[in-house]
Amino acid sequence: MRWCIQNALVISGYSQADVIENACIVVEGNRITYVGPTQWMPPGPFDKTLDASRLIAMPGMVNAHCHSAANLVRGIMPSKPLEIWRAYYRASLRDMREDDFYASALLGGMEMLKNGATTVLDHFAGSAACRFMGAGAAIQAMRDLGLRHIVSLTVTDKNYEDTIPLGETERSLKDEIKRMSASEAKTTNAWLDECAEFIDTFHAPEKLTTACPGPSAVQRCSDPLLVGCADIARKKKLPLHIHLAETKAQQVQGNSIYGRSLLQHLDGLGIVDKNLSCAHSIWIEEKDVELFAKRGATPVHNPASNLRIGSGLAKVKDFLAAGVSVGLGTDGAASNDNQNMFDAMRLAALIHNQAGSDFNRWVSPTQTLAMATRNGAHAFGLDCGVLAPGKLADIVLLRRDSAAYRPMNDVINQIVFCENGSNVDVVIVNGEVVVERGRLTKVDEMEVLRIAEQSRTRLAPSMQRELAAAKTMEPALAEMYFRVFGK
Repeated sequence: MRWCIQNALVISGYSQADVIENACIVVEGNRITYVGPTQWMPPGPFDKTLDASRLIAMPGMVNAHCHSAANLVRGIMPSKPLEIWRAYYRASLRDMREDDFYASALLGGMEMLKNGATTVLDHFAGSAACRFMGAGAAIQAMRDLGLRHIVSLTVTDKNYEDTIPLGETERSLKDEIKRMSASEAKTTNAWLDECAEFIDTFHAPEKLTTACPGPSAVQRCSDPLLVGCADIARKKKLPLHIHLAETKAQQVQGNSIYGRSLLQHLDGLGIVDKNLSCAHSIWIEEKDVELFAKRGATPVHNPASNLRIGSGLAKVKDFLAAGVSVGLGTDGAASNDNQNMFDAMRLAALIHNQAGSDFNRWVSPTQTLAMATRNGAHAFGLDCGVLAPGKLADIVLLRRDSAAYRPMNDVINQIVFCENGSNVDVVIVNGEVVVERGRLTKVDEMEVLRIAEQSRTRLAPSMQRELAAAKTMEPALAEMYFRVFGK
């Protein structure tokens, strides 16, 4: 199919200067073939023409880090440090099954599409009771929605107590610690075999699916598992995604185990490369910033999550000053608690503007927009994130007849600071319209809400029981937190 979007205000996504008034975008199949002034557009015929004279066209956003299983538990988790929060979150997943993971991914995917995200990295961790932890159900949900997705299978082969500086614990906690390890850890070879099988089963870019390895975190994986995952990704030309230095406790544990930073340990294993993306990347050293720049790896900023559970602020200004390409993510709905990339952009453009700091290094709206679009696409080797000939047709159209854009003073500033997703009118993924007039075209929205509610209702008794069990861990984890910070 060949069609065109006429008379739009186009933000191509390359730089501040790439804003084109009264522009046209021509789409053929799943690719863009023309972006430029309407008067210079190629001749027809077109199968369809969309008058966008009251619309803004921007690249579809790339949510570079989330956990789709978390959407059913938004609003439940306490605002407490990651190590405490994670005990509750992992407990909430234990009784989830494929239908629940499908419902959860469908719910979060709907929210992302309706708020202008056309691609998501799902660092998937679910239940050991399901094949591939339930990742196949999440993939099916995103295919049904028409959402481009990279699903990075979370793997870990270390026991829980070996991954944090917990210290001595009471005997009464031993059983809960064992349950946490049993729900996550497998042997190194078992995980590598499962990861390879997962990729062989689901990797299908023509179905919008990229399947790849996702080590949980450096300190949660043995060196053979880290190297094995990197080898799989390298041989199959796939991305590699990992959590990195999210909390001070992780930094402390990394220094204790490796005698150097977590990123430097990865680099010593030959893993830090252009295909590596690292969620959070907060508790790092100056040398780590230089490593990101030298190797071309991508740190992924998750501002809402980092604020919600008090992890700290990523060194985004240092990254940008060093020429590092920074991605942007929402993280999961259990620590955010939404999947709205406009919200993530606004936070990223605001929270680094500390009083007394060099305002010339504050994160600009143009930089933030790049983080939310082309930088994420670059991290995952995707040919999208900008509006240009030859790129994949992942396009978002925003209504400009709204308070957010009246008067129109600076369209990029207003997208970053004023937009909240309520003006999303049309979303195109891979050349297909998946949101029209603000509504999904491929899935019934009320049905999404119904099955999400059905899953959450079924899970209520077991979730209450598992959360109560996790609560027994909190005193020991709290003691560790205060010890790490010297309180």
